[in-house]
Amino acid sequence: MKFTFEIVFLFLSLNCLSFAQDDLLWKEKSSFSIDSSDIWTVDVLGNTYITKKELIQKYDSTGILKFSQSQKSIGRLTSLQSINTMKIVVFSEEQQLFCFLDNTLTPYESCVDLIDHSIGNATKIAISSQPNKFWVYDQLNSRLHLLSLIQTEQAQDVENLKGMLNSIQISSMLEQNGLLYLVDTVQGVFVLDMYGSLVNSIKKTNIKGIQVDFENIYLLEEDFITIINLETNIEVKIQCPLKNIIEFRKNSQHYFFRSNTEIKKYQLLLAK
Repeated sequence: MKFTFEIVFLFLSLNCLSFAQDDLLWKEKSSFSIDSSDIWTVDVLGNTYITKKELIQKYDSTGILKFSQSQKSIGRLTSLQSINTMKIVVFSEEQQLFCFLDNTLTPYESCVDLIDHSIGNATKIAISSQPNKFWVYDQLNSRLHLLSLIQTEQAQDVENLKGMLNSIQISSMLEQNGLLYLVDTVQGVFVLDMYGSLVNSIKKTNIKGIQVDFENIYLLEEDFITIINLETNIEVKIQCPLKNIIEFRKNSQHYFFRSNTEIKKYQLLLAK
C-alpha cells in the first residue's frame, strides 16, 4: 500500500523518526509546456492556468485544455492567482491594475486601477483571506498596503517595510492562515500578522519559492524542498524530482514544478 507524504510526515513528526530519501517516490502525473516569459498558477481543484503570449489557458486536473481566452485588453501580466474555484485575479505591473476572471476565463467586474487607490508603483499582490482585500507591495517606495475594495473600509499601510524587516528585496508573498509570508532571497521568510506587524521569521538564504498549508511551510531551495511543520518546527528536506526548478506550487497531495520550458505535476509517495 502507498501513502501520501502528508500522512507519512505526520507520522514521522509525532514519533520523531527519520527516513531515507530512497523511501520516497516522485510519481509524474502530467506535464505542460511553458515559455520562460509565461506565468502560471493552480487552484484548489488542481486546475492549471498558463499564459501563452496573448492567451490565458486553463487545464483541468487531468491535463486537458478546457478554456482559452485573449488577455490583450489587460496587457502583459505579472501574476495569476486563484481566489476560489470560480474566480481568479490577474495582475499587470505594467498597467498597474488587476482584473477578475470567472472559471471560464471570462472577464467580469471592473478592473481595479491602483492609481485610483493612490498606489502608483505596485510590484506584487497577494490575495487576503479577508473578503475583498488584497495585499499590494510597492517595492520602489518600500510600502505594503492591505487594500480594501469596499469604499467604506480604510486601507492599511506599512511604511518603510525594508527598514522594518532589514530586508534587501521581497521576491514573493502570500497569505495563509491569517498570516502574510514575505520571501527575501537573502534574509529568508518574514511572517506578518493581519496588521502588518512582524510575528516570526525563518532565516534561510536562496529561497526560490514558498507554499503554506494548515500544517506545514514548504520552501524551495535549489533542488530540494524544506518542509517545516508549523506545530513542532521539525524540518524535513526532500530532493526534488527535477533540476533547475524556478517555481513550484503545492495543491493537496500534488506538487507542480516549473522550469523554463515546462511544468510537471507530481505526487510524492512512500516507495514499496
